[in-house]
Amino acid sequence: MTSGPAPSAPAIVRNGYTGQSLLRRHQGKLLLALAAIAGLYGWVFALFGRFILLQLSIPLLLLAAWLIWLLPEAGRAPTRWLAGWFMAFLIALLLWPDYLALALPGLPWVTALRLTTVPLAFLLLISVSMSSGFRQAMGEALSAAPWIWKLLLAFVAVSAFSIFMSADPGLSWNKFLIAQLYWTSIFFISCFLFREPGKAIQFSGILLACTVVLAVIGILEARQQGVLWAGYIPTFLQVEDDNVKRILSGSARAAIGIHRVQGRSSTPLGMAESFALAMPFVLHFAVTAKRRWLRVGAVILIPVIFYVIRTTDSRLGVVGFFMSFLLYLIIWAILRKRQQKDSLFGPALIIAFPVIFASFIAATFAVGRLRAIVWGTGAQQFSTDAREMQFEMGWPLIFRNPFGYGMGRGAEVLGFTNQGGALTIDTYFLLIALETGVIGFIVYYGMILAGIGYGGKAVLDARDPETRLLVPTIISLAVYFIIKSIFSQQENHPIIFVMLGMVAALVWRVKNGQDISAKGASESRESLPDPSG
Repeated sequence: MTSGPAPSAPAIVRNGYTGQSLLRRHQGKLLLALAAIAGLYGWVFALFGRFILLQLSIPLLLLAAWLIWLLPEAGRAPTRWLAGWFMAFLIALLLWPDYLALALPGLPWVTALRLTTVPLAFLLLISVSMSSGFRQAMGEALSAAPWIWKLLLAFVAVSAFSIFMSADPGLSWNKFLIAQLYWTSIFFISCFLFREPGKAIQFSGILLACTVVLAVIGILEARQQGVLWAGYIPTFLQVEDDNVKRILSGSARAAIGIHRVQGRSSTPLGMAESFALAMPFVLHFAVTAKRRWLRVGAVILIPVIFYVIRTTDSRLGVVGFFMSFLLYLIIWAILRKRQQKDSLFGPALIIAFPVIFASFIAATFAVGRLRAIVWGTGAQQFSTDAREMQFEMGWPLIFRNPFGYGMGRGAEVLGFTNQGGALTIDTYFLLIALETGVIGFIVYYGMILAGIGYGGKAVLDARDPETRLLVPTIISLAVYFIIKSIFSQQENHPIIFVMLGMVAALVWRVKNGQDISAKGASESRESLPDPSG
């Protein structure tokens, strides 16, 4: 007896019709309803799009996210596209002035950074949706330093909650969305990409090359005593905005009246911060690069960076510059002691470090010129007084509402104005506490400290030149932590989330023995030996 074909599952019948026939019967009505909704949406967009653009974009974003979620499993993620767009993002972040943009009526500025981060975010979502291998690789990198991503997601949740606490939800939503593009997505992309051997060295090479370009721009701007491209911007990149006009007109400290170099940044402080964050990598190349031309070039670049930082007249840049040397010295001594246990040089340097550090601090007070560049003179006294006054005004506001006042509203809530009458807030410590509350402050800076802790522990076991890049990375994170106590602007923040992602990936490689082991892997790229070599 042969068995016939398996009977098909009975169709679900409702009111005498199958589900399929119901759709066919009401297809015209459904299409008509869809057309009515689309027409109503378009009418509202045409009338109010300039005023509630972000609110109207929410349904489109949700629809796009839903469609990405429904993508079938492909087994392979577009990682090559992801890596290419990521490199374009780095160059745009490090070199392109964010205030040079396409300003179309009724739309946000189309900046180089947005042109690269939006495709990056979509590629990340597509990769997560379509590839189980991508999800597995991402999970492995995240598992090596779990407190970084846990604190990051906690900060995302706190930031989202701050929108409901905001008196201007539209502004806070805008800032929240930008943070997810520039910070959160960049962290997860970095976690995945830096698992691959060679990517971290490639990143440090790009950072070094862009630092050279910025140094040249700074020198030329110091000679010209004005922003280099002011007056030469193409019409399609000109933005009619008072802040942009102020940036292009240049900056000078009122007490001395000398132009302060700002390069591609919107302020001299932002320029100085970018050099301070790059300085540990320059120092690492100067100490450990195998190729002589690269080592000599990095050594030459160090005094050039110091000169450009001085032209910004920013104490935070000087502090970051000297901190890089001191922190690199102690880490080098610890690694030396661990690798060459029969050598007395490493232990002696560790023992002497407190004396070296104390002597440097004493010199900043005793030596007049050094005291002026580190602690400032009377010309910087107004900035110091302003920060003290802002803290005095801010503490009562934080205690009044410890849950925050909403992202993007810190300066408005504080209500402090500078000499030009503009609202301002100088320290990111105070800004983030006002915007996201006490919990936001704790989880954000806890995330930075977690990155330093994981990287510092893993570098002791790092076996190859690439994972040893944890040394300059954790130093940059430490420099950033200190700088944010006196500087609140966020234009360099994405590079910090790149570094946090790189820490997680390199820590995973160290823990799982994924250091470069192929014979030609380190020879085919510019490799950096360990400090003891």
